[in-house]
Amino acid sequence: MGPILLVDDDPRALSAMVRQFEEQFETATAADADAAITAASLAVARGAPFTVAVCDMHMPGMNGLECLRHIRRISPGTVAIMLTGDADQRTVVDAINSGNIFRFFVKPIDSRHLADGIAAALRQHDLLEAEQRLVENEERWRLALEAVGDGAWDWVPQTGKVIYSKGWRQALDLPPASGEASLDQWSERIHPEDADAVAAALDRLTRRQDKALQCEHRLRAADGSYRWFLARGTVLQVGGDGAASRVIGTLTDVTDRRLMEDKLRRQAEELALLATTDALTGLWNRRRFLEQAEEELHRAQRYGRPVSAVMIDIDHFKRVNDSHGHAIGDQVLRRIAEILRGNLRKSDSLGRIGGEEFAAILPESDGARASVVAELLRCQVAADSLDLDDGQQLRITASFGVASGRGDGDTVAMLLGRADKALYAAKEGGRDRVVLDGDGR
Repeated sequence: MGPILLVDDDPRALSAMVRQFEEQFETATAADADAAITAASLAVARGAPFTVAVCDMHMPGMNGLECLRHIRRISPGTVAIMLTGDADQRTVVDAINSGNIFRFFVKPIDSRHLADGIAAALRQHDLLEAEQRLVENEERWRLALEAVGDGAWDWVPQTGKVIYSKGWRQALDLPPASGEASLDQWSERIHPEDADAVAAALDRLTRRQDKALQCEHRLRAADGSYRWFLARGTVLQVGGDGAASRVIGTLTDVTDRRLMEDKLRRQAEELALLATTDALTGLWNRRRFLEQAEEELHRAQRYGRPVSAVMIDIDHFKRVNDSHGHAIGDQVLRRIAEILRGNLRKSDSLGRIGGEEFAAILPESDGARASVVAELLRCQVAADSLDLDDGQQLRITASFGVASGRGDGDTVAMLLGRADKALYAAKEGGRDRVVLDGDGR
């Protein structure tokens, strides 16, 4: 495992990160972007490029995003992590989607979460290196096959006869054979979902519509399992009718690469999900919730339909953390999220927008109906309990503020602001209650 680079212009923050991670990882530091880029260049020159670069967004001169872009140009295998403030999240999420940033963390940063993020970045680095090795090995293998004919095939389309090399059969764990064989011995092993595509590719090649064959498909091996192969081919001879009369090609096992691509694709999907969801509860995060709220409000205004907002705040949540610890507090947040999600419609939008604060947008619901829904949620929360290790049961309540949309002039900020004002009234009124905006209760 190579070293990681920590970049921050705040000496205290930089020292704190070094103390936190120096026992887990080999670390190097830089106090600004220029020093970081220089360090990355020297690391590459030494043959030990940084595996991960952790960089603050705001620094004098070049900002962290540009700094990481420079580092990745110098060292493409370095995985980038950004430390940022709330205001920078949209910029950094765009950077994640473009592939420049692996993850970002919002200040103030929980050192445990950052350590987990660095560990995940190291795994990502290993995956990227492994993928590169697979690509390089595949190319060397292809050149070897072209040089010695191992793993090759020689096909005469007019007769259907094919000569398969020893390597072709070994790739499928088939017993050795000699002499001519038929294309059926290939085609009958093709996965049913790939058969039409392979047949069409071979047809285009023999009719000279394509200059070369390059087709990935699954073949059934001797043990009955399917493996991914890349078939490459070219026309060696042409008949009097202009069609191919002899085609030669190679077969390369790309199963490992396909598995790696699937793994990387799943990771990309997970990253996309992280950009829109709250990691603790699985609900939409504040940014995604506000985007959905905008869509629902515009839809309601366009069609003249009602829409309401509900703000939810867990009562005395600080007391839970102080008395039982943050681990129990996290369990409470997850439990509340489950209760809210389980009692709302699929068409309702629900998000965690603060520490112990949640919000919901209820389309097709006026204030009266939304208040009924909020009261149901309040009762469900109050009736639930969390079993503690000492045998006690922790009961939690929540307060709810409800507001409904008011015509075309309304904005999401105005709607949520009224719901938040009603929530404040619920808190002031004794908590564990629902207050509808404007009803005075």
